[in-house]
Amino acid sequence: MTFQERFTEACKTQKFKPYELIQGPDAGYTVWEVQHVSGGQQVTVDGPFFTEEEAMVSADLLRGTFRGARASEAIYNRVWNYDPRQEQLTIDQAHMSRAVLAIRLGLPAPLTNP
Repeated sequence: MTFQERFTEACKTQKFKPYELIQGPDAGYTVWEVQHVSGGQQVTVDGPFFTEEEAMVSADLLRGTFRGARASEAIYNRVWNYDPRQEQLTIDQAHMSRAVLAIRLGLPAPLTNP
């Protein structure tokens, strides 16, 4: 599959995948980022993304600039120190990351509310 096909398939998802924690099935969610090792530390260079596939496409494109760029998963916990504004910010950033990735692939930006 081409980058464009992989990206188009990934855009069918409009929310983060739930991650079950001890507090309940919707207590957490999975966020994907692209990370790169710099100076012995993991540095986030792109994201957040809704899906692993989006992060993998971005990592593949960024490997020319950031050798060793990899998709990385982070678990966000809604129970501990919950702030609905922070969660909405993460969702908005994921939509922006998706739009920027579409531009890098030469595709139109996907709709945020299909």
